Amino acid sequence: MKKAIRSLSFIYLLSTVLFSESNTSGKVFFNHSTNLSEDGMNAFNMKRAYLTLVNDVSESVSYQVTYDIGNNDGGSAYTAFLKVAMVKWKTNLGNVMIGMQGMNMFKTMENTWGHRFIDKMPMDTYKYSASADLGIGLSQSFGPVSTSVLITNGDGFKKAESDTHKKLSIHAVYGESKLNKKDGFNGGLSFSMEPYDKDSLNTENTNVMGIFAGYAGNGFRGGFELDTKTRNDMSETIISTYGTYKLNDKLSILARLDQVDTDKSKDGDGVQAIIAGVHYSAAKGLTIAPTVRVRAPEDGDSENSIVLNFQFNF
Repeated sequence: MKKAIRSLSFIYLLSTVLFSESNTSGKVFFNHSTNLSEDGMNAFNMKRAYLTLVNDVSESVSYQVTYDIGNNDGGSAYTAFLKVAMVKWKTNLGNVMIGMQGMNMFKTMENTWGHRFIDKMPMDTYKYSASADLGIGLSQSFGPVSTSVLITNGDGFKKAESDTHKKLSIHAVYGESKLNKKDGFNGGLSFSMEPYDKDSLNTENTNVMGIFAGYAGNGFRGGFELDTKTRNDMSETIISTYGTYKLNDKLSILARLDQVDTDKSKDGDGVQAIIAGVHYSAAKGLTIAPTVRVRAPEDGDSENSIVLNFQFNF
Protein backbone atom coordinates (compact mmCIF):
# COMPACT_ATOMS: atom_id res chain seq x y z
CA MET A 1 0.00 0.00 0.00
CA LYS A 2 2.80 2.38 0.91
CA LYS A 3 4.57 1.63 -2.38
CA ALA A 4 1.37 2.39 -4.31
CA ILE A 5 0.94 5.68 -2.45
CA ARG A 6 4.56 6.63 -3.15
CA SER A 7 4.15 5.76 -6.84
CA LEU A 8 0.98 7.82 -7.14
CA SER A 9 2.66 10.71 -5.35
CA PHE A 10 5.60 10.56 -7.75
CA ILE A 11 3.28 10.50 -10.80
CA TYR A 12 1.34 13.47 -9.42
CA LEU A 13 4.55 15.41 -8.74
CA LEU A 14 5.96 14.59 -12.19
CA SER A 15 2.71 15.62 -13.91
CA THR A 16 2.64 18.89 -11.96
CA VAL A 17 6.20 19.70 -13.02
CA LEU A 18 5.52 18.80 -16.67
CA PHE A 19 2.36 20.91 -16.82
CA SER A 20 4.06 23.88 -15.23
CA GLU A 21 7.06 23.75 -17.58
CA SER A 22 5.37 22.72 -20.84
CA ASN A 23 3.19 24.11 -23.58
CA THR A 24 -0.07 22.16 -23.33
CA SER A 25 -2.54 21.39 -26.11
CA GLY A 26 -5.31 18.89 -26.69
CA LYS A 27 -7.79 17.39 -29.12
CA VAL A 28 -11.09 15.63 -28.56
CA PHE A 29 -12.88 13.56 -31.23
CA PHE A 30 -16.52 12.64 -30.66
CA ASN A 31 -19.49 11.82 -32.86
CA HIS A 32 -23.07 10.67 -33.15
CA SER A 33 -23.57 7.69 -35.45
CA THR A 34 -26.81 6.32 -36.89
CA ASN A 35 -26.90 2.91 -38.52
CA LEU A 36 -29.26 2.95 -41.51
CA SER A 37 -30.12 -0.73 -41.19
CA GLU A 38 -33.51 -1.92 -39.98
CA ASP A 39 -32.67 -1.67 -36.26
CA GLY A 40 -31.61 1.98 -36.65
CA MET A 41 -29.02 1.77 -33.86
CA ASN A 42 -27.64 5.18 -32.91
CA ALA A 43 -25.19 6.38 -30.26
CA PHE A 44 -22.99 9.21 -29.07
CA ASN A 45 -19.32 8.15 -29.03
CA MET A 46 -16.20 9.69 -27.58
CA LYS A 47 -13.64 8.38 -30.06
CA ARG A 48 -10.42 9.94 -28.83
CA ALA A 49 -8.99 12.55 -26.48
CA TYR A 50 -5.35 13.64 -26.73
CA LEU A 51 -3.42 15.72 -24.21
CA THR A 52 0.04 16.85 -25.36
CA LEU A 53 2.86 18.56 -23.49
CA VAL A 54 5.91 19.89 -25.35
CA ASN A 55 8.89 21.98 -24.31
CA ASP A 56 12.37 22.96 -25.46
CA VAL A 57 14.86 22.00 -22.78
CA SER A 58 17.74 23.59 -24.71
CA GLU A 59 18.57 24.67 -28.26
CA SER A 60 19.14 21.05 -29.27
CA VAL A 61 16.92 19.01 -26.93
CA SER A 62 13.13 19.02 -26.64
CA TYR A 63 10.49 16.61 -25.42
CA GLN A 64 6.89 15.62 -26.14
CA VAL A 65 4.48 13.69 -23.96
CA THR A 66 1.04 12.73 -25.31
CA TYR A 67 -1.72 10.89 -23.47
CA ASP A 68 -4.29 9.05 -25.60
CA ILE A 69 -7.70 8.34 -24.05
CA GLY A 70 -10.03 6.03 -25.95
CA ASN A 71 -11.79 2.67 -26.05
CA ASN A 72 -9.82 -0.50 -25.43
CA ASP A 73 -10.31 -4.19 -26.22
CA GLY A 74 -10.82 -5.19 -22.60
CA GLY A 75 -14.34 -3.85 -22.25
CA SER A 76 -13.59 -0.60 -20.44
CA ALA A 77 -15.36 2.45 -21.78
CA TYR A 78 -12.23 4.62 -21.79
CA THR A 79 -8.60 3.92 -21.01
CA ALA A 80 -5.64 6.32 -20.92
CA PHE A 81 -2.51 5.22 -22.75
CA LEU A 82 0.86 6.92 -22.93
CA LYS A 83 1.12 7.31 -26.70
CA VAL A 84 4.18 9.55 -26.97
CA ALA A 85 7.01 10.01 -24.48
CA MET A 86 9.83 11.20 -26.70
CA VAL A 87 13.02 13.20 -26.52
CA LYS A 88 14.18 14.87 -29.75
CA TRP A 89 17.87 15.69 -30.09
CA LYS A 90 19.01 17.94 -32.95
CA THR A 91 22.40 16.78 -34.26
CA ASN A 92 24.54 17.32 -37.36
CA LEU A 93 23.28 13.96 -38.65
CA GLY A 94 19.62 14.97 -38.24
CA ASN A 95 16.97 14.80 -35.55
CA VAL A 96 17.34 11.81 -33.25
CA MET A 97 14.09 10.69 -31.56
CA ILE A 98 14.31 8.46 -28.50
CA GLY A 99 11.39 6.80 -26.72
CA MET A 100 7.72 6.24 -27.49
CA GLN A 101 7.01 8.13 -30.71
CA GLY A 102 4.69 8.44 -33.67
CA MET A 103 5.35 6.01 -36.50
CA ASN A 104 6.52 7.32 -39.86
CA MET A 105 4.63 4.91 -42.13
CA PHE A 106 1.56 7.03 -42.97
CA LYS A 107 2.15 10.47 -41.45
CA THR A 108 2.48 12.27 -44.80
CA MET A 109 -0.69 10.61 -46.12
CA GLU A 110 -2.53 11.56 -42.92
CA ASN A 111 -1.58 15.20 -43.48
CA THR A 112 -2.91 15.02 -47.04
CA TRP A 113 -6.19 13.45 -45.88
CA GLY A 114 -6.39 16.07 -43.13
CA HIS A 115 -9.44 14.66 -41.31
CA ARG A 116 -8.13 12.32 -38.61
CA PHE A 117 -11.16 13.03 -36.41
CA ILE A 118 -13.42 11.59 -39.12
CA ASP A 119 -11.40 8.44 -39.74
CA LYS A 120 -7.94 6.94 -39.38
CA MET A 121 -5.69 6.22 -42.33
CA PRO A 122 -6.10 2.83 -44.09
CA MET A 123 -2.72 1.53 -42.88
CA ASP A 124 -3.84 2.19 -39.31
CA THR A 125 -7.39 0.87 -39.76
CA TYR A 126 -6.34 -2.41 -41.37
CA LYS A 127 -3.36 -3.05 -39.06
CA TYR A 128 -0.54 -2.52 -41.53
CA SER A 129 1.20 -0.28 -39.00
CA ALA A 130 0.63 1.01 -35.49
CA SER A 131 0.38 4.78 -35.08
CA ALA A 132 3.11 4.88 -32.39
CA ASP A 133 5.78 2.57 -31.00
CA LEU A 134 8.77 2.45 -28.66
CA GLY A 135 12.24 2.76 -30.15
CA ILE A 136 14.73 5.12 -31.72
CA GLY A 137 14.53 7.13 -34.94
CA LEU A 138 16.46 9.49 -37.18
CA SER A 139 14.97 12.10 -39.54
CA GLN A 140 16.87 14.26 -42.03
CA SER A 141 16.10 16.43 -45.04
CA PHE A 142 18.12 16.63 -48.24
CA GLY A 143 16.74 19.61 -50.12
CA PRO A 144 13.17 18.74 -51.20
CA VAL A 145 13.52 15.15 -49.91
CA SER A 146 12.60 14.32 -46.31
CA THR A 147 13.54 10.96 -44.82
CA SER A 148 13.06 9.11 -41.56
CA VAL A 149 14.19 5.74 -40.24
CA LEU A 150 12.81 4.03 -37.13
CA ILE A 151 13.81 0.91 -35.23
CA THR A 152 11.01 -0.09 -32.84
CA ASN A 153 9.63 -3.03 -30.87
CA GLY A 154 6.91 -3.53 -33.46
CA ASP A 155 4.00 -4.12 -31.08
CA GLY A 156 2.66 -0.56 -30.97
CA PHE A 157 2.19 1.74 -28.00
CA LYS A 158 -0.50 -0.34 -26.24
CA LYS A 159 1.47 -3.60 -25.91
CA ALA A 160 4.75 -4.65 -24.34
CA GLU A 161 7.48 -6.26 -26.45
CA SER A 162 6.59 -9.91 -27.08
CA ASP A 163 9.72 -11.29 -28.81
CA THR A 164 13.38 -10.56 -29.52
CA HIS A 165 12.81 -9.06 -32.99
CA LYS A 166 12.71 -5.40 -33.97
CA LYS A 167 10.84 -3.57 -36.69
CA LEU A 168 12.56 -1.39 -39.29
CA SER A 169 10.46 1.41 -40.82
CA ILE A 170 11.60 3.78 -43.59
CA HIS A 171 9.74 6.76 -45.00
CA ALA A 172 10.85 9.08 -47.80
CA VAL A 173 8.91 11.92 -49.40
CA TYR A 174 9.75 14.36 -52.18
CA GLY A 175 8.00 17.73 -51.97
CA GLU A 176 5.67 19.22 -49.37
CA SER A 177 4.87 16.73 -46.60
CA LYS A 178 2.21 18.91 -44.88
CA LEU A 179 -0.34 19.59 -47.59
CA ASN A 180 -2.96 20.32 -44.91
CA LYS A 181 -0.97 23.47 -44.11
CA LYS A 182 0.75 24.45 -47.38
CA ASP A 183 0.03 24.19 -51.11
CA GLY A 184 2.31 22.02 -53.22
CA PHE A 185 2.72 18.39 -54.16
CA ASN A 186 4.46 15.30 -52.88
CA GLY A 187 5.31 11.75 -53.75
CA GLY A 188 7.11 9.03 -51.87
CA LEU A 189 7.19 5.63 -50.31
CA SER A 190 7.02 3.86 -46.98
CA PHE A 191 8.52 0.48 -46.16
CA SER A 192 8.68 -1.68 -43.04
CA MET A 193 10.15 -5.09 -42.27
CA GLU A 194 9.46 -7.00 -39.08
CA PRO A 195 10.78 -10.53 -38.43
CA TYR A 196 8.59 -13.08 -36.66
CA ASP A 197 9.07 -16.69 -35.58
CA LYS A 198 7.22 -18.92 -38.03
CA ASP A 199 8.09 -21.90 -35.86
CA SER A 200 10.83 -22.88 -33.39
CA LEU A 201 13.43 -23.07 -36.17
CA ASN A 202 12.42 -20.60 -38.86
CA THR A 203 12.06 -16.83 -38.96
CA GLU A 204 10.26 -14.90 -41.67
CA ASN A 205 9.34 -11.25 -42.28
CA THR A 206 6.17 -9.22 -42.38
CA ASN A 207 6.76 -6.64 -45.11
CA VAL A 208 4.67 -3.53 -45.69
CA MET A 209 5.16 -1.10 -48.58
CA GLY A 210 3.22 1.98 -49.55
CA ILE A 211 3.58 4.41 -52.43
CA PHE A 212 1.72 7.70 -52.32
CA ALA A 213 1.24 11.07 -53.97
CA GLY A 214 -0.61 14.24 -53.03
CA TYR A 215 -1.44 17.73 -54.28
CA ALA A 216 -2.85 20.92 -52.75
CA GLY A 217 -3.71 24.12 -54.60
CA ASN A 218 -6.58 26.33 -55.84
CA GLY A 219 -8.77 25.23 -52.94
CA PHE A 220 -8.33 21.51 -53.61
CA ARG A 221 -6.31 18.95 -51.64
CA GLY A 222 -6.14 15.31 -52.63
CA GLY A 223 -4.06 12.18 -52.38
CA PHE A 224 -3.63 8.60 -53.52
CA GLU A 225 -1.90 5.61 -51.95
CA LEU A 226 -1.27 1.98 -52.78
CA ASP A 227 -0.29 -0.19 -49.82
CA THR A 228 0.72 -3.86 -49.72
CA LYS A 229 1.36 -6.26 -46.86
CA THR A 230 2.87 -9.74 -47.15
CA ARG A 231 3.11 -12.37 -44.40
CA ASN A 232 3.10 -16.17 -44.52
CA ASP A 233 2.83 -16.13 -48.33
CA MET A 234 -0.39 -14.13 -47.96
CA SER A 235 -0.62 -10.76 -49.69
CA GLU A 236 -2.99 -7.90 -48.86
CA THR A 237 -3.56 -4.61 -50.70
CA ILE A 238 -5.17 -1.26 -50.07
CA ILE A 239 -5.95 1.34 -52.73
CA SER A 240 -7.14 4.62 -51.26
CA THR A 241 -7.93 8.00 -52.75
CA TYR A 242 -9.23 11.07 -50.92
CA GLY A 243 -9.94 14.71 -51.61
CA THR A 244 -11.19 17.95 -50.05
CA TYR A 245 -12.46 21.03 -51.87
CA LYS A 246 -12.68 24.35 -50.03
CA LEU A 247 -15.87 26.27 -50.83
CA ASN A 248 -15.07 29.21 -48.53
CA ASP A 249 -13.14 29.96 -45.33
CA LYS A 250 -15.51 27.85 -43.23
CA LEU A 251 -16.97 25.20 -45.51
CA SER A 252 -15.40 22.32 -47.46
CA ILE A 253 -16.64 19.13 -49.06
CA LEU A 254 -14.72 15.86 -48.72
CA ALA A 255 -14.74 12.30 -50.01
CA ARG A 256 -12.66 9.16 -49.60
CA LEU A 257 -12.68 5.71 -51.18
CA ASP A 258 -10.79 2.70 -49.75
CA GLN A 259 -10.61 -0.52 -51.76
CA VAL A 260 -9.25 -3.34 -49.55
CA ASP A 261 -8.30 -6.91 -50.46
CA THR A 262 -7.39 -8.90 -47.33
CA ASP A 263 -6.09 -11.92 -49.28
CA LYS A 264 -5.23 -11.63 -52.97
CA SER A 265 -5.22 -15.41 -53.38
CA LYS A 266 -8.93 -15.65 -52.53
CA ASP A 267 -12.11 -14.28 -54.07
CA GLY A 268 -14.92 -12.63 -52.18
CA ASP A 269 -12.95 -11.13 -49.28
CA GLY A 270 -12.66 -7.57 -50.58
CA VAL A 271 -14.18 -4.51 -48.91
CA GLN A 272 -15.02 -1.11 -50.35
CA ALA A 273 -15.39 1.76 -47.87
CA ILE A 274 -16.74 5.19 -48.83
CA ILE A 275 -16.88 8.42 -46.83
CA ALA A 276 -18.52 11.59 -48.15
CA GLY A 277 -19.47 14.72 -46.29
CA VAL A 278 -18.99 18.34 -45.33
CA HIS A 279 -16.30 19.94 -43.16
CA TYR A 280 -17.49 23.05 -41.28
CA SER A 281 -15.21 25.26 -39.15
CA ALA A 282 -17.88 26.43 -36.73
CA ALA A 283 -15.64 28.53 -34.45
CA LYS A 284 -12.07 28.69 -33.24
CA GLY A 285 -11.27 25.25 -31.85
CA LEU A 286 -14.50 23.59 -33.02
CA THR A 287 -15.02 21.66 -36.26
CA ILE A 288 -18.20 19.83 -37.32
CA ALA A 289 -18.37 17.29 -40.14
CA PRO A 290 -21.58 15.44 -41.08
CA THR A 291 -20.71 12.38 -43.20
CA VAL A 292 -22.33 9.46 -44.97
CA ARG A 293 -20.47 6.15 -44.79
CA VAL A 294 -20.84 3.00 -46.83
CA ARG A 295 -18.98 -0.23 -46.12
CA ALA A 296 -19.62 -2.76 -48.87
CA PRO A 297 -18.08 -6.24 -48.51
CA GLU A 298 -17.50 -8.06 -51.77
CA ASP A 299 -19.43 -11.02 -50.39
CA GLY A 300 -22.18 -9.73 -48.09
CA ASP A 301 -24.59 -6.90 -47.36
CA SER A 302 -23.42 -3.31 -47.22
CA GLU A 303 -23.42 -1.31 -43.98
CA ASN A 304 -24.62 2.28 -44.32
CA SER A 305 -24.50 4.97 -41.65
CA ILE A 306 -24.71 8.69 -41.03
CA VAL A 307 -22.05 10.04 -38.68
CA LEU A 308 -21.95 13.56 -37.28
CA ASN A 309 -18.31 14.20 -36.30
CA PHE A 310 -16.98 16.85 -33.91
CA GLN A 311 -13.41 17.95 -33.19
CA PHE A 312 -12.48 20.25 -30.32
CA ASN A 313 -8.96 21.72 -30.14
CA PHE A 314 -7.44 23.65 -27.26
